Amino acid sequence: MRIKAISAESRDLKTLEAINEEAIPANERCALSDMIATGADVLSIEEGNEPVGFIAIRHYQNLVYLAYFAVRKDLRSKGIGGRALMSLIKLYPEKQIVAEHESPDIHCSNYATQIRRKEFYLRNGFFETKWHTHYDGTEFEIICSRPDFDADEFKAFSDYIATIVSDHIPNPFPVTAP
Repeated sequence: MRIKAISAESRDLKTLEAINEEAIPANERCALSDMIATGADVLSIEEGNEPVGFIAIRHYQNLVYLAYFAVRKDLRSKGIGGRALMSLIKLYPEKQIVAEHESPDIHCSNYATQIRRKEFYLRNGFFETKWHTHYDGTEFEIICSRPDFDADEFKAFSDYIATIVSDHIPNPFPVTAP
């Protein structure tokens, strides 16, 4: 497996857009070409020389924001995603990599998927932060590649990203146990 940066002119972009369409819910999805146009890095996850997934990230000071991450449906649960996350952490050892996943809600029809997704990140080098975001009608938990999540930097990133894109802006808030 390897991770390769792609451009808007990449011949693999069409394949990655198809994975994006299949993997990311419509209300949360942004075209990868739009991500690139607004300054995000799109990284192709490749097995052999074939793109099998992608990671879309945004950089801000000492933070790398994992905006989108997907592996082709027929190749999930084969270790590709975990290896890709570990590769991303190795690419940016001095940075905190911040991601979000849906907050598990026992009343949701995809509760088991929400739990699997959370466990996947925690198994592959991420830590809970006790911070959440809410947008597009969904609550997300913020996770970080370091146990010492810098909430102030993430808030500053949120302000910065609002100047670039008009939707999918993470607005973090702390969550305390009841």
